Amino acid sequence: LKTLYRWVRPRLLLPVHGEMIHQQAHQALAEELGIQAPLAPVNGDLLTLDQEGLRLEARYPQHPHVVDQNSVVAHPGLGTRESDAPRRGTLFLALPVYATDTGWQRIGRLMLDSSHSSPIDEESFSDWLDERLEEIEADTLAELREALTPRMLSWLDDHCRHLPDVHLQIMATESPFNA
Repeated sequence: LKTLYRWVRPRLLLPVHGEMIHQQAHQALAEELGIQAPLAPVNGDLLTLDQEGLRLEARYPQHPHVVDQNSVVAHPGLGTRESDAPRRGTLFLALPVYATDTGWQRIGRLMLDSSHSSPIDEESFSDWLDERLEEIEADTLAELREALTPRMLSWLDDHCRHLPDVHLQIMATESPFNA
């Protein structure tokens, strides 16, 4: 990247791919090379680039969606429910996983925020997730999400008084055994 930036000599850099830690690393590299990198945007940020520079105009939080055949649709299982009963509360779930020779494995503590939704037994839910991850055959995170989401919604429906709106973020990590 240093060589590319020296060739191109950009005045501004806008890191847009990767996790926040990657964007921050790109910003640090840019600053080291004398390139302005004032922003590390997140999905839903409205940015302006003009004669005055680069700036954040507004932030519009984005819910999980997928691109399917040139259209953007609500993620399967997160937008509709078989019954028309309204959902109450929201469950945000961040699931760090790494690939093994036989499938996927959760790493670290399950990260969830179940504010305004029925409480769940985090230990029971974590154990259930670990078992599902072992049995699901998926080559990519997208395939893992597609296989896990309906199973997870079914489990939550069975264990919560009211099924919340679920926002699932699956994050790939490095195996702790590669170090």
